[in-house]
Amino acid sequence: MIIKKKENTNWGKNIKTFPKVYFPKSYKEIKKIINSNKNFLVQGNLRSYGDNALNNNIIISTQKLNKIIKFDEEKGIIETESGVLLNDLLKIITSKGWFIPVSPGTKYVSLGGMIANNVHGKNTYKNQIKYYVKKLKLISSNKEIICSKSKNKKLFNLTIGGFGLTGAILSITLKLKKIYSENIEQKIIEFKNFKEFYQISKINKKFEYSVCWIHNLDRDSIQGLYYLGNHSKKRSMARPELLKQRKTGILLLIILKIINSNYYLPKIMKFIYRNYIKVFYQKTCHYNDFFYPQDNIPSYNTIYGKKGFMVSQFLIPGKKFEKILSEISDYLNQNKIFYDFVILKKFKEFGRYLNFSGSGYSISFTFVTDDKYHMLKKFLNNIFSKYNLKVDFAKDLILSKKNAYNFKEFKSFKKNLLNLNKNKKINSLFSKRLGI
Repeated sequence: MIIKKKENTNWGKNIKTFPKVYFPKSYKEIKKIINSNKNFLVQGNLRSYGDNALNNNIIISTQKLNKIIKFDEEKGIIETESGVLLNDLLKIITSKGWFIPVSPGTKYVSLGGMIANNVHGKNTYKNQIKYYVKKLKLISSNKEIICSKSKNKKLFNLTIGGFGLTGAILSITLKLKKIYSENIEQKIIEFKNFKEFYQISKINKKFEYSVCWIHNLDRDSIQGLYYLGNHSKKRSMARPELLKQRKTGILLLIILKIINSNYYLPKIMKFIYRNYIKVFYQKTCHYNDFFYPQDNIPSYNTIYGKKGFMVSQFLIPGKKFEKILSEISDYLNQNKIFYDFVILKKFKEFGRYLNFSGSGYSISFTFVTDDKYHMLKKFLNNIFSKYNLKVDFAKDLILSKKNAYNFKEFKSFKKNLLNLNKNKKINSLFSKRLGI
């Protein structure tokens, strides 16, 4: 078993820790590590924007636990070890006519990480991975336990979206989605105001996937691109333009690193991205191009410089959408706080505990963690408290402990977790920050 004392950072590059990292190759080795250490946390591929995959003590990495255990190609049910990367899984299942039913914005996340964060994607309906998890095998309270919707149900529900605090996920059994091609039939519609945005939102029911990229946000206006997509039913395969896009991505990375200005960077990113879409737009595209455009830019998480960046995602109720968005945009524009990659989704999800759920509009902002970070953090916490907004814990870095306790389900999660982790043997920077 490999053991390293190494630097750990979140994907936003704004937090650094120096834990002892274990790389076990078997369940037996994981048990040995857990039994011989007071504090630990299981970690996947470090693609989390927040602090939920970090601690300063002991890290158990699942990178070596990357095997496919069982695959029923007829029924589309697959069991894997928790360290399998989505990228590697897709290579196997798409060739057999299957796809991951819910996908995050990167394919370089571990399946264990996907479960721990209960990831959501571009799905118009059932937009969380929890709907497709058949069974989990984990080490909890020093015991190897199998849980599902019918067996050890409470532990099952706590673990999906539990950020690794319920135990070490060993294996995952998923129900996959049947596809006939690796292609996506996509439609991109530009909107220039709220009225046009609402009109397009009504037709997104015809599409399995939908998401918006906002490039301009003011008090009385919203401008952006609406992405709509369905899996193609044509068996012909459109290959991803990986080489061409990779070269473009490398060139873009170099340009942005040279500029490296908090003032100009978001503006230039918006300009480049809008034109990038026009150049590479295809009505029929490969799933790589539709789901994972950012993966074409190598090390894109470094473009914001040494201070890094953060992502804040929260849910705005439909009736208060314009009011709250106007208040946020006024503050950002007045204080010259520059933001990038504003992603908007119509949302209707229901869940328990720490799961990101509710009805309305999910919106996420990318901010540079510069000298205005603490001021911004205070403002957003005030917004969350004022309107009782639900925050996506999977990406959060700023929510205060006080605001977290305003959520009934947060308190319920903590109460139930204490029965499993009474001595708080499993901990992260996230759990310590919010007092879980």
